[in-house]
Amino acid sequence: MKVALISLDYYGYDKYIVSAMKNLGIETIHIDIYANRYIYPNLWVRFKNLLNKTFFESNIKRQHLDRLIHNELSPLGIFDKIIIIHAEWLSSETLLYCQTVCKKMIAYHYDGIQRMPAISNTFNYFDKIYSYDKQDVEKYNLEFIPNFIYEEDTQKKDNILPKAFNISSLDQRTIILEKIAKVLQEKNFPYDFFVVNRRQINFYIPKIKTKIKYLNHMISREESLKKIKDSTIMIDVQRPEQEGLTFRVFEALGYRKKLITTNKDIVNYDFYNPNNILLLDPDNIEISDSFLNSKYQEVPKEIIEKYQIKNWVKKILEIN
Repeated sequence: MKVALISLDYYGYDKYIVSAMKNLGIETIHIDIYANRYIYPNLWVRFKNLLNKTFFESNIKRQHLDRLIHNELSPLGIFDKIIIIHAEWLSSETLLYCQTVCKKMIAYHYDGIQRMPAISNTFNYFDKIYSYDKQDVEKYNLEFIPNFIYEEDTQKKDNILPKAFNISSLDQRTIILEKIAKVLQEKNFPYDFFVVNRRQINFYIPKIKTKIKYLNHMISREESLKKIKDSTIMIDVQRPEQEGLTFRVFEALGYRKKLITTNKDIVNYDFYNPNNILLLDPDNIEISDSFLNSKYQEVPKEIIEKYQIKNWVKKILEIN
């Protein structure tokens, strides 16, 4: 089987999909439109593109992506399948071109359509559309598939000191994270929380005084993974417009960490165990000492295997 994956791999998750496909013997090419994104050479070009987008429906960044994808795919013949994550970034011309060089087009979305409404404009280009969000699956008649465990660490480490970890963007969830931090501080439970403002200049004034670190840049993938491994509890604050389980949940599963989450739907999954997972009411944050201090209980192997990335790939590519 010959597959192309086209994605905006901002967080670095999609490279694991490529590795999993190659490990299954699938001939795979990955076009990372984030790594190959257009970068304005100066402010004048940025301003000129703004005018072109506003008045002439012309976008130099979109044109750059069109050329990139065409140039990468055209020498390689026909693909069995093309998987696109974040198809809303691609022009209709590029999506039509992709149809001509593959036997089947597949879309996957790990952002809610309420948050990214432009996604729905791309549906008619695909043979099959998967989403991690049950609300979107029901509303738009999509195929449900949750996110995946991309990496595991099964070795027990008794020397890890208690600590909670979270990294998230600056948005409406930040005040909830601040409240969680305040509760942990009152209990003298260590935490390592990062809030990232991608707008470079951080004008945000915290509502609650905590030890949260506010950054204007992402920490590296390697540093983030190290902090996950060095923690005992992960924090997951759900976006209000999304129901799907984030990668925080599957990182907790893969690295055998306890989880504090505000996502109510988590109780409907087969790995839910109240000893390992605390469902938090964002309007009334209560974290018991017994949850913080109890040991992680192993999830049955057959349940973990269901969410491993190799099985995610098999399902999305319809491999038995």
